[in-house]
Amino acid sequence: MIRRLAPALFALAMLSGCEMLGLADEQGSSNSSPKALKAKAPDTAGAAPRSRLDRAIAAQENYVYNPIGKRDPFRAFLSLGGRGVEDEAPRTPLQRYEIDEYRLVGIIWGIDRPRALVEDPDDVGHVMEIGTYIGKNWGKVTQITASEVVVTEEYQTIDGELVVNPIRMALPVGAE
Repeated sequence: MIRRLAPALFALAMLSGCEMLGLADEQGSSNSSPKALKAKAPDTAGAAPRSRLDRAIAAQENYVYNPIGKRDPFRAFLSLGGRGVEDEAPRTPLQRYEIDEYRLVGIIWGIDRPRALVEDPDDVGHVMEIGTYIGKNWGKVTQITASEVVVTEEYQTIDGELVVNPIRMALPVGAE
């Protein structure tokens, strides 16, 4: 018996729900077309021509996100020296100390890829070639000559200007 009454009760509930929402027309039939819904909409003669929701939707349709000049939301909020917090630890053994703490010991010159040997304050030797990073400020070896190594550090000023600082590491006098 309940199985026979369930569809009838469901239909009755649906029909009464449509009437309560104002979706049934005067004859009692259900009409849910958008035109009928707009026809049944309350009179908004005194209200603003567009609701706040309509204005927000229209503004959103015209919005275009421009990330230029904005911070990357997926980077760490605090940064050290223009680098993220994850870069706090040195990436290479040559980035543990400042450049002036290293001592140039020797240069291998006259080969395709010249190399230089430096010692850190712990008297550990490190071999460098062009493109090697050295120092805490991400200095890069840009030139190796017979008597010196040139390391270039780049800084950005508050005004956004790029400043290039070449640091020269010379062999000690009397080195052969």
